[in-house]
Amino acid sequence: MAKRICYVHVGPYKTGTSSIQWFLKENRTELLRHGYFVPDSRTWHGAHHPLAQKLCGQELSNHKQSAAIDFVRQLNQSSSQAVVISSEKLDVLLREAEYAKTFFSRLRELELEPKLVFFPRNQSQSINSRYAEGVRDFSVSEPFDSFARRFAQSRGLKYSPLLELADTYNVMLIARPFTAETVANGIVPMFLKAIGADPAQFRNTELRRNQTVGPFTVSVARRVLRWVLGTAKQFKHRQARRCKFTLAAQLDKNGLRDFGYCGLTTALARQIDGACRSDNDTFAQRVWERPWKEIFGDDTRQEFVPNDFDIRRPDFFTRRRLRRAIRRMKAAAQEILNDPALAVEVSRDDRSG
Repeated sequence: MAKRICYVHVGPYKTGTSSIQWFLKENRTELLRHGYFVPDSRTWHGAHHPLAQKLCGQELSNHKQSAAIDFVRQLNQSSSQAVVISSEKLDVLLREAEYAKTFFSRLRELELEPKLVFFPRNQSQSINSRYAEGVRDFSVSEPFDSFARRFAQSRGLKYSPLLELADTYNVMLIARPFTAETVANGIVPMFLKAIGADPAQFRNTELRRNQTVGPFTVSVARRVLRWVLGTAKQFKHRQARRCKFTLAAQLDKNGLRDFGYCGLTTALARQIDGACRSDNDTFAQRVWERPWKEIFGDDTRQEFVPNDFDIRRPDFFTRRRLRRAIRRMKAAAQEILNDPALAVEVSRDDRSG
């Protein structure tokens, strides 16, 4: 019997992964009718993090062990021609040799032929989005400039290791550029086309989730986290998560929630892009037979005007609203810090659900 294809969507972060995962979760039945088996993720947002971690050989807590067991059982019961797994954690895990070896061995033991689906993004825009998300999640408090320069050195921003991974395990790498045009047209239709599905056969392909928050949200979260750190305390995972949702609720209630944060200047973006150029060109020439700049032309030429309140002071009325929002959020953060139920440390693998 021919092996079934397993489309493994590996991210990276901040390339529409939440939208893809939510779509897969909400359309499991419809996708199955078209020959695509999507495992039950056991996560509210649809990401297959526990399954991905288990397939890589990581130990999980007891209540997440069933993800792999159920996957095998459901797979054996399904007559679908293809399987779809989505977890941006794999972009990190599969860069580790031992995890990669275990992952591909286990897939092939299940008679699955893996194909990696990957959406590279121009690094300066990626760093900007990752910073806003980190601040919103109450895990980053440093200024954008220092974060960006530090993160630009991260090996996780290099895409050529995906080529080496595909060569080592003889798997197809399906790479599609995540550009401003992709954002405008929607990532879900592009993903469906990448796995050979017709977007016209499905509803709700235009949905967008987890959009980048705006400068007001970033400023409140960053100021509150700096205040907490200044008291020699530090948020545990559950506390930070509660703060994130509390802040979103407060801003929604007062009509202050915003989107579109930018900490980049054009000069800084050009520096980041220049540092990544060689690796980017290696990747682009291999997968598209064209230079990176030709694929990401509009993104690499984009001019940036930062709206970060630490860089550009807001007007009087915005400053007044900001002070009120910070006061409210500090009071909420203090209550969260005082709640013993939220002070319990959570194991790393329990942070994905």
